[in-house]
Amino acid sequence: MDIEKEIKQRLHNIRHTLHAVEEQFRDGLVADDVDDALRAGFEIIEDYPDDPRGRSCLVLCWKGKKPLHVVCAPHEDTLIIITTYVPKLEEWERGYKTRKLP
Repeated sequence: MDIEKEIKQRLHNIRHTLHAVEEQFRDGLVADDVDDALRAGFEIIEDYPDDPRGRSCLVLCWKGKKPLHVVCAPHEDTLIIITTYVPKLEEWERGYKTRKLP
């Protein structure tokens, strides 16, 4: 199954890792901010089908005008949020979809 579809099917049951909650806190976010942003719409930026912990991906979503990058993994009937961060323009091209080359 396509990972975008898998994510959408699990948006009713989202769990955040401790690491994700800590990163959200650093960026002035809470889990509900991330959940709401994902439910409002997201775009897959990078797919990690061979992640040893299970397939995951990096998605771009928005909290108002603030871009959010979320690494998530569909697992059984749950969407696991592995980490979340506000991308920096120093590291990402405008639009936050492509990493800048070093």
